[in-house]
Parts: sequence; C-alpha cells; structure tokens
Amino acid sequence: MARGSDALNGFVDSGCTIRGELEFANSFRIDGTLEGTVRSRSELVVGEAGVVQGEIEVARCLVGGQVRGVVRATEQVVLHATARVWAEIHTPALVMESGAFLEGKVTMVAAKQAAAGGALPPRAATVPATVAAPPAARSRENSR
Repeated sequence: MARGSDALNGFVDSGCTIRGELEFANSFRIDGTLEGTVRSRSELVVGEAGVVQGEIEVARCLVGGQVRGVVRATEQVVLHATARVWAEIHTPALVMESGAFLEGKVTMVAAKQAAAGGALPPRAATVPATVAAPPAARSRENSR
C-alpha cells in the first residue's frame, strides 16, 4: 500500500458512493464508488471492490478493482490480477499482474515529463491495448 511516510489519508468504503472531486495529500483507498476527478501528488489505491469512473491524476495508482476514464500517473500505474480497466493511461511505468484486464490506450511518458505535466515527446510510445487474463483464468472468473 502506501510507501515510506505516506500514511493513509482516507478511504471510501464498500457501499459508499462519492460524486465530484477528491483531493488528498497522502495515500487514499477506494473500496466503494467514486464518480468524478481524483487529484493528488501521492498514491491512490482502488481496492478489489472499488470502482472509479472519471479522471485520475496522481503519482502512483494501484488498481485491484475497476477504473473507467483517464489515468495520469507521474510515477507508476500497477494493475493487480483482479483489476478491470477501460481507460486511457499516461504514465512512465506500467506494471500488470497476470490476470489483469486492460482495454484502452497506454502512453508511456518520461518521468520528468509526466511530473511536469508537459506535452508528450515525439518518441513516446502510444499503444492501443486490450489485454486480458489467459482463457483458463477467465473461465474460472465466469464460474464464480
């Protein structure tokens, strides 16, 4: 979860829904639903039951649940095995565990560029992506 001195700043628990803008200083965890915009210079954790629809602008985004929209991370995006993501992702580093699902566009930007919020360099890699779990893993999911 949070790295170093980043203490958990708050959370949205399962069964709760927030609509609007969320800004926080340290780490924040979502296990409920958030519709809107999330901004921070720290870490957002979307738990397995969490759903975020909208725009995310953070340093690190760790996803175990669902995300739909746009994700901009200045450091890293991590998609855990339970992640289901339909989004446009801009980040210098993307980590996907086996079983994670991603459909959308991934743009890899240099870390300095991402932190500055500048335009993409001409050599930036833009990859349309649909990545899913192997068929055996999907059939186990469908049987749950």
